[in-house]
Amino acid sequence: MAAAYAALLSLSQVLNQILHPPPAHKTIVVREQIELLLEKVGFVIAFLENYPGEEIGDLGTQIAYAAYESEDFIESNMFDEMLERRTRIDHREKVSLLSEGVRRVIEKFVSIERELAEKIEDKKGVAKFEATSSSRPPLPIGNNTMVGFEDRVNEIMSALSTDESSRRVISIVGMGGIGKTTLAKNVYNNPFIVDRFCFRAWVTISQEYTKKDILVSIWSQIGNRRLKEDEKRDDTLVGELVRKELFGRKYLIVMDDMWDIEAWDMVNRFLPDNDNGSRILVTTRLSNLAVDFGYSSPHKMEFLDEKESWDLLREKVFGKEDVCPLELEKIGKHIARRCRGLPLALVVIGGLLAKSERTREHWVHIAERVTSEVNYENNEYFIKILSLSYSHLPMYLKPCFLYLSVFPEDFEIRVTMLVRLWVAEGFIKPVSDKSLEQIAEEYLEDLMDRNLVLVRKRGSSGKVKTCSIHDLLRDMCTREAQKDKFMYIPQLHDPNISPFIESERRLCIHSGPWKHKVFETSKSAFSKSAGIIRSLLVYSVSNSTSDIASSLRLVRILHMVRGNVKAETPPLFNLRYLACNMDSEFLLSFVSRLWNLQSLIVDINIALPAKIWQMPRLRHLKMKGISLRDPPDSQNTLVLENLQTLSTVHDFKCTEQATRRIPNLKKLGIRYTTKKIGSYCLDSLVGFRKLESLVLEFTAAGVCTNIAFPRSLKKLSLSGSLIPWEDMSIVGSLPNLQVLKLKYNAAKGEKWNPIEGEFGGLKFLLIDNGELVTWEADNTHFPSLEHLILGQVSLKEIPIDFAEIANLQVIQLLDYGGSLWKSAEEISEQRESLGYEPIQIRQFISSMLYSLSSLLMRKSRQEP
Repeated sequence: MAAAYAALLSLSQVLNQILHPPPAHKTIVVREQIELLLEKVGFVIAFLENYPGEEIGDLGTQIAYAAYESEDFIESNMFDEMLERRTRIDHREKVSLLSEGVRRVIEKFVSIERELAEKIEDKKGVAKFEATSSSRPPLPIGNNTMVGFEDRVNEIMSALSTDESSRRVISIVGMGGIGKTTLAKNVYNNPFIVDRFCFRAWVTISQEYTKKDILVSIWSQIGNRRLKEDEKRDDTLVGELVRKELFGRKYLIVMDDMWDIEAWDMVNRFLPDNDNGSRILVTTRLSNLAVDFGYSSPHKMEFLDEKESWDLLREKVFGKEDVCPLELEKIGKHIARRCRGLPLALVVIGGLLAKSERTREHWVHIAERVTSEVNYENNEYFIKILSLSYSHLPMYLKPCFLYLSVFPEDFEIRVTMLVRLWVAEGFIKPVSDKSLEQIAEEYLEDLMDRNLVLVRKRGSSGKVKTCSIHDLLRDMCTREAQKDKFMYIPQLHDPNISPFIESERRLCIHSGPWKHKVFETSKSAFSKSAGIIRSLLVYSVSNSTSDIASSLRLVRILHMVRGNVKAETPPLFNLRYLACNMDSEFLLSFVSRLWNLQSLIVDINIALPAKIWQMPRLRHLKMKGISLRDPPDSQNTLVLENLQTLSTVHDFKCTEQATRRIPNLKKLGIRYTTKKIGSYCLDSLVGFRKLESLVLEFTAAGVCTNIAFPRSLKKLSLSGSLIPWEDMSIVGSLPNLQVLKLKYNAAKGEKWNPIEGEFGGLKFLLIDNGELVTWEADNTHFPSLEHLILGQVSLKEIPIDFAEIANLQVIQLLDYGGSLWKSAEEISEQRESLGYEPIQIRQFISSMLYSLSSLLMRKSRQEP
């Protein structure tokens, strides 16, 4: 049913777009018929939302195909219109054909509506209904619970911290979902372990891996610079860099989810035995693999017993503080027993119970379903238990959850990317006073709250930055998606994929390259599906895949992580989301005619045409460098109300007219390459009243004056602005600022004496590559500070009164053991004497971005 529901939402969006086209893209519309069709579609959407468990049999398939047929017909007509200009006679013929086609699909929806109405009449007391929406509190932040495994945590920590000086490999073994990764993460992030090892790195080993991927991942966490592209291609070179960096250092490497000994053999020689207590921690599902390491007996993860199972389930449902009502305890323990001690099953079922009615009747219903799915013979039992959580999702969340199957195994999903894809797919229903992105983020929080999606990383502001899905849940998700014909993920070695390709709306390619014979036999299938496939997501490099992309005339989502779109590709007028490599001239040839375009994410430098200001559906523009013309000055100006992301714009003229044309901008990145910035109206930045994140880079020397920031800012990153420290009040007075990054020469001067009452909400502060020598501040100046990073500065000590900042948790410094490091240790010791938690003191590695900025600044000074 999720596929049918998603198809209806998508069709609804298409119909609304036709009824409200941009002024520059007037189209042939049979308005009354389109409005009637939209009404019928809305009825079916509301039925599925209000009766998600209703058995409608083959009618679900009919609904999906009726929606697909409508989309195909309407979008094909729109595509043809964009390709050619028509005469008056052609116009009349076109209206007639369009009217006849819409009439046919209306008849199908009338028939569907009649059948659904009969079902509604059978529902007692139901006459009218409307779709529901989700509104929830934000996801609570906390560590993964280790109920029942406290002894295992102590065992692993003891193994990692023994006095044995030789390098050791410690392995954790157990089935998928039993808690291996959670145990390893709890140990890896334990402050005692963090302080014990000079270097730490975490590598996830999927079933498809390369030596290069493992070594590059380790280097990215321990290296002091970014790898050059030619270095990345040489496995041995990367390995030697890793070995040299680790040589003589005490390190901890976690290799998570290892599937065979070959992965270890590939990297073993690059992990030196420094005779100083270095450790490698491995998690694996394969007991024989753990034995192959030969260092010590593996730590085998056992299932939880009944008491531990109930303790974990109870905590997931009610939290640590609340008590389970007496009438639910007996049935709750029964549910816990039926999860057979598998922590993942307990966590997911706990998420389901936490979100549902806390009545005995409902819990009995859940218990009966769990019991009916028991299968002692194989792991299918656990998949079936996890499927319960999917079946109990509200209808509006099901397409979003199934969409997670598009990402490869162990893929770290950027939340911003996922949200943009959901919006472009049409999964998000509009709600007044909220952007589609805000609603999508609420959907994601809901899935996280149900323990179906895991938090991987949080950004400097504390928001979830990346997420992932557990392997078992991903398997279940992929099965459901392909069973429901929601998504097809072809195996590129399978010669029998052609029939599936011909009928699928979404195609996702996880690995390549294609086998030649398979691709050759699939060519005709791709030719037949050219007007059917709406989404193509590719995570592998293949010229064959680029050929596929070039044939999809009605594609809406084109996401190619490493692929290129060929210059001979016909214009893809139906695009909503484009993220790939593309020639700038080719993009310019048709970008202004992409009337549905929402997100454009291309790593190129481009001078966008003035018509970009006539594309009101734009939501996110993100490129390596954008030259943006001033908005046209005319009475018929169009406001780009949906545009939220614009980055990185070169020499942006921030005029009042520009702020009026993009009033809802939330993220803005600007790079100024000239010393004469007076004409760029930086005082008008204040006009972006909804701006939350601003990145300002100045690559030419010169003090930045007459700048005014909007009070809505939450994140600010400055580079090369040379704002005198005494003028830093223009930043400190921002009431909502939480994150401040002062990079290369962002501030000017050697002394900073902040004013009390400013920076009241600041949580994250980075100062790097600056002149700062003296910092006269106390705990009243940064009362909310949690994370402080000091990079390349001349500062000798951190203000000792920072020990009294209650929320301060982390201090990162460039030089280990220097005067700043000792200053941080003194602050940590004083905090302990005051009764606060000690500070985590970590080493900070300055990114290549700052080095690049430094190079550009030096070059600009040398130029006359």
